[in-house]
Amino acid sequence: DGMDNAIGNTVRIVVNDNGEGFDAYFDADGSYSDSLGRSGGTWAYGDELCVTPPAEAGAETACGPWNADLAVGGSWQTDAWSDNGGSITITILEGRGHEAPTPPTPPAE
Repeated sequence: DGMDNAIGNTVRIVVNDNGEGFDAYFDADGSYSDSLGRSGGTWAYGDELCVTPPAEAGAETACGPWNADLAVGGSWQTDAWSDNGGSITITILEGRGHEAPTPPTPPAE
């Protein structure tokens, strides 16, 4: 379905040159959680990947491209998911239970 490479694995998102980021987890039933403590979210894949965080996260649904051909152990860079237009790196790690990266520093208000 285009997300087979992510389901049951760890999708690591690194958002800056300091290696800060988080791990995302996609399950076959359409549920989403991540290492930032958000669980109960959902995802859907059609022309693009859309992730809806749980309501208490206070975030909107985000949609963007997904690399359906990315093999486990592979990485790709994109600016489509970045809030500030910068490049992020997405890596698929086999399985789950990896130590997550340091969460990104929230932007200054």
